[in-house]
Formats: sequence, structure tokens, C-alpha cells
Amino acid sequence: MTASGPDKIVFVGGAPRSGTTVTHALICTSPSVSQYNPEISFFRGIPSAFVNGRVAWKDHTSAFFDDPEAFRLHMRKTADLSLMHIWDRLDRTPILALKDPHLTPLFPALASLYPDIGYFVTVCRHPFDVVRSREEVHAKSQLDRPYSVQDAAAVAREYLQYYRAVLAHNFSGRHLMFRYEDLNGPSLQETIAKFIGVSDLHARPMWGDAPDVSGDAWGSPKYHQPINLDPRLSPLRAEFQDVVRTICAPIMTRFGYS
Repeated sequence: MTASGPDKIVFVGGAPRSGTTVTHALICTSPSVSQYNPEISFFRGIPSAFVNGRVAWKDHTSAFFDDPEAFRLHMRKTADLSLMHIWDRLDRTPILALKDPHLTPLFPALASLYPDIGYFVTVCRHPFDVVRSREEVHAKSQLDRPYSVQDAAAVAREYLQYYRAVLAHNFSGRHLMFRYEDLNGPSLQETIAKFIGVSDLHARPMWGDAPDVSGDAWGSPKYHQPINLDPRLSPLRAEFQDVVRTICAPIMTRFGYS
């Protein structure tokens, strides 16, 4: 990839419903960055396999590779195959920007696979708003049961897992993490631009062609619009707030969420 691929790969992550889509769209407004594109969900299995192979190194993986570095290089080539294909599809811009919330806990593994050109952007949103948004997804999915405290707790645990994974890792200056609530501020947009190495994130309209998201439970009416951080949903119910606050307290304290 370093010889004939992008100069930099920017992976955008965060908990689902935390603002990863709008952050990715903002980054893709620079002409030096690939066009806005869907989540690379098909790619998740590669860094996951790398993690599994390292865990099973002694019992299984070592039988097939001379040393852990040989295994890492093998998985790097495997990842390159998919990322080169994506880069070809997205017009071979100097910076390839990709988004998938569910890659977030795998960012440390991706940082090991791409210590040269891999950069990571993580957006964090108040967990009350994340859980409330997931409640809307639940309702729009027409599941035959109401959203429960157990559902809220499951989302909160996922939220904690995703952010703990990136906060516990040393990315050696290749990771930028910020609050969704600050995304519309020019200082943060300048910080993001400087981090990825461009200067014009706000200079061009965001998004690409607007698809019909009316039948998509995960779609939002804010998609394909200018950045709008105003609340769209009613506040999270008090009984849900209690359990979310208990589980997500470390992240809430870290980012100043009350």
C-alpha cells in the first residue's frame, strides 16, 4: 500500500449513533480525501482475524508462521487487498477515509497493521443521546417488544467497551478523539483538518447524492444536511438514565458529560 496506494488511511469510528457518519462526511469534503462512502462492514473480519490469531499464537497460529511479525505482515497483505480495492473504487485520492463504528474496538489492531499510514478518528457522544437514538432504531425496526432497561444496559456496555479500547491504547500521535457536541465549532474542524493533513474541510458541500433513507431503521433525517447538533429526539427516560450513568460513568467523567 505504501508503494502504490494512498499516502494515508483515516479510519473513523465511535459508538454506533455517536456521530461517525457526519464526521466521516465532513472529512470527505476535502478534495484530497476520498469521496463519502458507506460503512466498510465487510472489512471487519480482517482485523478481527488478526486479533484472534495473536491470541491463539502459541496453540495454533505459530504452526503456520516463523514469528509474530511474519503473521502481522501476512495480515497486512490480506487487509491491503481489500483496502486497495476500495481505494480504486474511490478514485485513488491521496487520503483514503473510511468509516465503520464497529471497527472502533479493533482500532488498536489496525494501528498495529498500519503503523505507517493508519490514522484514527474517534467521535464520542453523550451516552444518554446514544442510547436514546438506539431506542429509536429499535422502534423503527418494528420489533415485537418494547425497548427495555436491559436493552439500554446492553447499548451502554457496548459504548463503554468501544471507548475503553481506544483510550487504553497508545497510538503514538495517530489518534484524534473528540466530542460530537463540539463538531460544529471551527476550532475543532481546524484540528481535524490539521490531524489528517488538509486545510479545507468546510469549503465544499458535505455528502454525496442523497439516497432514500425512509425505510432504513438506522437512517437519520439529518443525513445529507449541513451539520446540525440540535436535539432531535425527546430526552432519555429517567430509569434508562440511571443504568446508563452507572455503566458509562468512566467515559462521562472523562469527557465532561453530566
